[in-house]
Amino acid sequence: MDLTGWPFLVLVVGLSCAVLVGTMVLWNRWPHRAAWPLRFLSLVLVMVCGAAVMADVVNRDYGFYTSFGDLLGSSPLPHDRPVPAQDRGTVERVRLDGGNSGIHRDGLVYLPAAYSRPDAADRHFPVVELFHGFPGQPDNWTRHLGIAHVLDLEISSGRMPPVIAVMPTIGDHGRDSECVDAVHGRANETYLAVDVPTAVAARFRVADGPRDWATMGYSTGGFCAVDLALHHPDRYAAAVSLDGYFTPQVDSNTGDLYRGRQDIRDNNSPQWLLAHGAPRVPLYLMASRGDPEGLRAIGHLRRAAPPDYPFTLRTDLNGGHNFNPWHRAGPAALDWIGSHLGTAPPTPRPTG
Repeated sequence: MDLTGWPFLVLVVGLSCAVLVGTMVLWNRWPHRAAWPLRFLSLVLVMVCGAAVMADVVNRDYGFYTSFGDLLGSSPLPHDRPVPAQDRGTVERVRLDGGNSGIHRDGLVYLPAAYSRPDAADRHFPVVELFHGFPGQPDNWTRHLGIAHVLDLEISSGRMPPVIAVMPTIGDHGRDSECVDAVHGRANETYLAVDVPTAVAARFRVADGPRDWATMGYSTGGFCAVDLALHHPDRYAAAVSLDGYFTPQVDSNTGDLYRGRQDIRDNNSPQWLLAHGAPRVPLYLMASRGDPEGLRAIGHLRRAAPPDYPFTLRTDLNGGHNFNPWHRAGPAALDWIGSHLGTAPPTPRPTG
C-alpha cells in the first residue's frame, strides 16, 4: 500500500477514530477485575493511533517512505555481493582541522585497496568528497549507505578508478549549516572546500590536479555538493545530488545565515547561479519517485539552466526521501563521477 496516498491516510484516521470511540464506549463496561489493565491498554492504543496519524501526515508532506518495503528497508539493494579480501578498502576516522576557517571536526576517510599495495607507494589518488544530510553525521555513509562496500565493488569491477572518499562533518551539532560561509558566522564553505582538502592532502596521497576532486551528497548534502562544486569549479570536476534541493533554506534549523544579504543568499542558490552564468560543472541529479519535493527541485533547476547544460538525470527509482533509494542510486552515481575525474575544466557560460 502507498504510504503517501489518501487511502492509507483514511485507513489510519478511521482506525484511530474506531479506537477512540471504542475506548469511550467501553470505559465503564470492562469486567471489574480487568478494568484498569484494559483501560490502560486502551489509552496506549489511543496515543499510538494519534502518533500514527501525525507520522503519516509528516510522511505525506516530506515523502520519507512510500511503501512498507521502503519503511522496513526490505526493498532489494543492488551490488551486495561479497568482495575478495584483497580488494577491500579501509575506513579511518580522522580529525580534519581548518586553518582558514578555524573549524575543527571529525570525519571519515575511505582508502581503496590499491592505496596500500607496494606498487602504489608513489601513486596519488583522486578524491570524492561525500556530504551527509541534516540531521546526520559522516557515519551515515558507512552505516546506512554501505559506502565502503559500494566503492569496493565499483572499483574492483573496473567501473570506476580507485578513489579516496572523504566524509567530513558538514555542520555543528543541531545546526544546519547549509555548507555556506554565514554572514558574521561559521565559515563552513571555506572549511569544506578549502580546509578539508588541505587537511586530507597533508595526510594522504591525494591527486592535486585541478579536476581530481568531485562532490556527492544526499538531501541537504546534495545541496552542499552542487553549491560547492559551482563555487569551486577549479577543484571539483563534477557533482552528484541524491534527493537534494537547489535553493538555500532559512529556518529554525539554519538560523539567519545571510543577515538579510540577498546577494549572498543568491550566490548560495544553485538555481540562481545556473540562471546567471555559472561555470558548466557536470551535474548528476537523482530524485526518487516518492519524493515530490526532490522531483520539483530538479524541474526548477533545469528550467533555470541553459538548454544545453550538462545534466545527467535519474528519476526512475521507487522510494521516498530515505536511505533505500540513495543506496540503490549510489553505484551508478559513483561510476558517473569516476568518468569525470581528471577531465578538462569547465568553461564559463558564453555571454552576449
